[in-house]
Amino acid sequence: MSEDEKGEKVYTFSLKVMIDKERSKVLFATADRHFVDILLSFLTLPLGRIIRVLKQHYGDELPTIGSLCSLYHSLSNLDNSHFVTVGAKQNLLNPTTSFENEYKWLKLDITDFQPATYFYCSVSYRRCSNKFRSESNYYDYIELCQDCGSYEMVKVVAKKESEAGYSDGIWTVRGASFTILDDLQIFPDEIGLVQIMTLLGITDTNKAEVFQVDLGFNEIMKLLKASLTSPTPLSDVILNKTTLINSPRVPLHHISKEENPNSSSVSLKLVTQKSSGKLLYAQAKEDFVEFLFSFFNIPIGGAEHLMGGKACVKAIDNLYRSASEFIGDKYFKTTEDKMKLLNPNLPHGCISKNQILPLVEECLPANYTAFLSRFSSVKFPKGQGCYLEEPRTYHVTDDLTVKPFCSVSVLSCLNSLKIPMSDVEEREIEIGFKEALNILKASLTSTSALSDALLTQIPNKQIKREV
Repeated sequence: MSEDEKGEKVYTFSLKVMIDKERSKVLFATADRHFVDILLSFLTLPLGRIIRVLKQHYGDELPTIGSLCSLYHSLSNLDNSHFVTVGAKQNLLNPTTSFENEYKWLKLDITDFQPATYFYCSVSYRRCSNKFRSESNYYDYIELCQDCGSYEMVKVVAKKESEAGYSDGIWTVRGASFTILDDLQIFPDEIGLVQIMTLLGITDTNKAEVFQVDLGFNEIMKLLKASLTSPTPLSDVILNKTTLINSPRVPLHHISKEENPNSSSVSLKLVTQKSSGKLLYAQAKEDFVEFLFSFFNIPIGGAEHLMGGKACVKAIDNLYRSASEFIGDKYFKTTEDKMKLLNPNLPHGCISKNQILPLVEECLPANYTAFLSRFSSVKFPKGQGCYLEEPRTYHVTDDLTVKPFCSVSVLSCLNSLKIPMSDVEEREIEIGFKEALNILKASLTSTSALSDALLTQIPNKQIKREV
């Protein structure tokens, strides 16, 4: 244990690390189950929560993470009048997860976990003790007590309390220890030294040294950031290096084996420069922008599931593959825990009505379904999954910066770039399942997400050119 700036006790993880000093590189580290639980928790974090906690920690020094940072910044800066309620906007800026209850057992709270909320009957507690936990982002208000018939129901947020001191681990079993490679491949220690060295291609260990390293809150936050921006996150954190990801472009048809049979679609206008083929901007309706903002509800492990474990964020890909293949079932507390990590459900009521991807919500418990007629929604008065007001038109740049569309501003920008209207072409395309999945992938890895996802990979026959 160590102390933070406020003098409070903070848990630290102790790792034994094998370092190649000549190449200034971490070869591998060994750690207990509590550290591996922290790594596995990365998979459960919604993309919006990841950007939020990193932004809180790093402020203006937050590194670029694909196009997600610019998209999140756009969401934050978009006037509240564009949303059905301020609460709906806040749900996107700080999305909840189906793992909130588990987070409080982590040895370090890097997730900024959200305490549970409860509906109480405010009539004298001696006469009515009705209380139950809120389980839905949509059904967020109940007027009538189901027990005594009172119209005095209140919603109360529980006190945020960590249970880390009593934690017996969340996902992995007691007594387990693990070997973690620099790129976040994780193996149970039973794999042995010979196999690890074979995996690393090392035959001469004379230049390798063992060190003991303690990692606290700041280092874990840096590790979360590095897992999204570097192929060597352990070296980046332990040796204070920075190795940026060089993400390859993956052809559209390699991302998913089959389409979602129930997939819907939205239209999008792409405005390009004829002479160069370069994307200038996209003109979108509120349905496409709501689809983009819905990325923030998706856990990164859910994104990995959609892409078959090939999101092209190397360390996260490896972390997902470790949970899927390398860490055997016997090292997880239950098979259900493992499956939930690999395909996490979203909290009930948060999926956008314009969601094109096949996401799944948590089911409501019986104490909700039996009394739904008494529930209503303050945050979503226009129905479940309705975040943005309509009709609206938006200007979307290649890095997913979103602003209200203004013809005068667009023309001024074209003039400043010295691009005549005769060199401008407008294309209308349909964004279906494959295109949506490709935009999600590109948002994780590229600052030219629309170009990488659409211009280079949509067959010409899918493009309708407007005269």
